[in-house]
Formats: sequence, C-alpha cells, structure tokens
Amino acid sequence: MIDVHCHVNWKGVTIPEAAAHFDSLGVKKVFTLGWEEVDRERRGEYELPTEDTLKAAEQFPEKFIPFCSVDPRRGNVEQRIREYVKRGCRGFGEHKIRLCIDNPDSKKIYRTCAELGLVCLFHMDGPLPKSDQWYNVDVSRLPALLEEFPTVNFIGHGPGFWREISGDADESPEAYPKSPVTPGGRLIRLLDEHENIYCDISAGSGHTALSRTPDFGRQFLIDYRTRVLYGTDMYDSRHLDLLRGFDLPEDVFDDVTRRNAERLLGLEGLES
Repeated sequence: MIDVHCHVNWKGVTIPEAAAHFDSLGVKKVFTLGWEEVDRERRGEYELPTEDTLKAAEQFPEKFIPFCSVDPRRGNVEQRIREYVKRGCRGFGEHKIRLCIDNPDSKKIYRTCAELGLVCLFHMDGPLPKSDQWYNVDVSRLPALLEEFPTVNFIGHGPGFWREISGDADESPEAYPKSPVTPGGRLIRLLDEHENIYCDISAGSGHTALSRTPDFGRQFLIDYRTRVLYGTDMYDSRHLDLLRGFDLPEDVFDDVTRRNAERLLGLEGLES
C-alpha cells in the first residue's frame, strides 16, 4: 500500500517512529509532505520544511517519497522548486497557505508543476468567515483553475474540499458535517468534468465525508476508484479500518490504496 499524506517530525513523531508505524500497517511507500507557510513562522509555530522530507527519504529511501513545499510569498518560487526536484522531490505539497487557491502567486507553483510534471497536493478550506481556518479558499474557484492547468494533476484534501461531497454544503456552516449526504455535490461534478482532480481521503475531513453515509461512501469509492487515494495525515489506522470495513472489491481496494498513487508518480512495477 501507499499512503499519500504523511508529515514527519510532526506531532512528536520522529522519522524512525513514522517508518515503524507504516511498517506496522503494511504500507510500503509514503508521500512525505512539507508545509511551508509564512504565517506559521510569524506566529512562532514550527513549519514542516522540505528538508525534513528529504531527510526522511535519505534515512529510509525505500519508504519515504519526498514532496516539496514552498510558500510563494517568500519569492524565488520556480527556482526553489527546481532545486528541490534536483535533490529528489517527486511532487509538490502540502500546498496550504492563506491565499485564495487561484491567487497569482500560487499560480507560479502550478506553472512550475506543469513544467516539471509534478502533482500538486493541496489543502482547502471553505468560505467560513467566522473561522481562522481559511487556507486555499475556495472550491468555487477550482473549475477554472483545473482548466487553466490541464496538465497538472491536483490532489484535493481538507474540509473545504470534502464537505462538497454533499449537495447541501452551502447550507451547512460546519467544516466537518456529519449529516447524511445529499445528491448534487460539487465534488462529484468536479470529478465528472475534470480529469486532473484527485481526492486524498486523509485526516478527519476525508474520513468524515466517506463515513457520514456509509452506503454512499462505498459507492463513491467504487464509482471513482481511479481518482481516490489512500492517505492518513495521522499516525493511526482509522482510514485503513474504514476502507476495509466497506468490504470493497479487491481491485477497487488496490486502486485506492496503491495503484492510483503508482500511476500519478510513475511507480508502476512497485514490488507487491
């Protein structure tokens, strides 16, 4: 299996401890994400530097696949991404900054991803004016962005992305709604209309979206089996337990937990 959403030196978990955790779950490969964000620096919070993802890949080269993260407000965006790719980064993420998802500064990232053939994994929040969680707002801006960068494969994650699985997202102020899923979700339309958007089921956002109406969640995984990726963003087994609890057809389970990630990064042929 491949987990597409992990951070190292995060929540008190060291790189060796992270490697041991994924071994215990039977996860062979892990997309190891940074999180550079200038507002965290200003608040004195620890950013998740790309150097940590590269260090993890150096220590456990068969386990961790490093991604790079650059806050475009720091400048030298294109140059820094290219340098990280030369050092071994295979994708961009986690892209999680306090700008609109289609901000011109962020588009420098997407243009560089297009040039270098990198996937871009982003966090998205909803337009929630009473919350301080408003990274990469919002889903209404995604269709035009996906059309502007058709060669970039975007991987969506976060409450503002996953709550759109339901048609009543505009009516609910909740970031993590648990009410039954209703028809007409924007996420469904995005997947139907744009081939370059994928879904990362990690964190509470993905888990909640799939579990709030279990029959719907199971069918969603079957219908979009080539567009959904197993990830955790945590150090537990709840997402794997959820997937196994759906009793998915074996080929669907393999797509979600391994093959889609392989295809996106050209890892086909990974020893099973």
